[in-house]
Amino acid sequence: MRRDLVVPIDSTGVRERAGQRRETGPRLLLISMYPLDRGLWGPTVRITHLRDELARMVRLDVIDGYRGARRLALARYAFSGKMRGLDGIYVESSSALPSEVDIAFMGLARALRIPVLTYFRDAYQLFPEYYRADTPRRWLGAKAFLPAERALAAVSTAVAAPSVGLARAVLAERPVVLLPPGSREPVDVPLDSDASDLLFVGNARDDVQGAPRLIEAVTRARTRHEFVTLTIVCRPGEEPTKVPQDGVRVINAEGGEIDQLLPKTIATVIARPRNAYNDLALPVKLFDYLAMGRPLLVTNCTETARVVLEAGCGLVVKDSAAAIAEGIVEVASMAPEARMRMGDAAHRAAIANSWTRRAETILATLDFPAGGFDAEKSGGSTQPLGEALEPSDRPGKVGAGQNPTHHQGNRKGHEAGQSPDEQVGSEQAGGGQPERET
Repeated sequence: MRRDLVVPIDSTGVRERAGQRRETGPRLLLISMYPLDRGLWGPTVRITHLRDELARMVRLDVIDGYRGARRLALARYAFSGKMRGLDGIYVESSSALPSEVDIAFMGLARALRIPVLTYFRDAYQLFPEYYRADTPRRWLGAKAFLPAERALAAVSTAVAAPSVGLARAVLAERPVVLLPPGSREPVDVPLDSDASDLLFVGNARDDVQGAPRLIEAVTRARTRHEFVTLTIVCRPGEEPTKVPQDGVRVINAEGGEIDQLLPKTIATVIARPRNAYNDLALPVKLFDYLAMGRPLLVTNCTETARVVLEAGCGLVVKDSAAAIAEGIVEVASMAPEARMRMGDAAHRAAIANSWTRRAETILATLDFPAGGFDAEKSGGSTQPLGEALEPSDRPGKVGAGQNPTHHQGNRKGHEAGQSPDEQVGSEQAGGGQPERET
């Protein structure tokens, strides 16, 4: 049992950056509907990055936890008088339903004229292929999802989502700020002259992330380009059920161990099947791949494909094994100069989509006082990259002033736009942790 859910900023993991904390200036409350002290998976990776960036820019209070823990923490915060002098609230919602205390607390904030920006993470309850309403509780959760999320939106000054498609699915025609996943700092790892490996990071057990079709595609591609190989990085228990004897290896790795694979890596791969959910999704993995500085080979899921095409950092193929095999052969046959151009484009997209930029967008949306956060010191601009989309905007449109959207079965820790069990990069490889709520 946690002893204090109203977490001082230096006890939430930011303490290693305490020298960069803001002790003066405007004050922001971050409400995370996931606990931030129980490991890193898709949602908490995102929230932790944002928390760290925001802590460098403003004075930051943090409340985190699942529904039961949040009820007590929010009540304590409200009755403590800490809402006096609060300049804004940023809410990272979860894929579970909000509680009545969440909505009441945000309603109180609005009554006190404190602006509230709420990020809506996901809508998997609306997609039967990802959510089985096979018990009364799950059926009720699916039915209550949209009314509950829209009640949360109603007590928010502004709302945000990772993609236009997800915003429309949850929030209908309400204007929305785009806050897709961010990217870590680019890593500059030279490519070995004999490199021929493809890198796939994520759950490889079933076809939710497309690993089985990718393995089949590699087998096909090797009949035309015998030196190409595939490395699958996943968590224990998420290995593929069938692995060919040649051309595919499976390892358990995380963080810097994944970067150590880059000298042999000619491209990174997202092989998700195309469906209604994946068309609106933006995987965290996509943005971590950008930081690796290698060409991306992705299937033609709408939002993911748009990022890659607009950045000019890779190839988009259909989601069949045969089409992926053609893409593999094309990547493997590329001239080194062409691969380098795509890798450089990936790095530029990573820089343009840093977590610093995402934090700046949050503060600008909440109308924090000019000069209230140090954009120059943080290495970015105070201009928001995810501008408000008016109801007339259609999916796929890139707004002025917005970086062109360079933007991670059974349900587990699920990032908006992130397929089940996905988590990659500098934090962990592979899956997430099970949701505890409905």
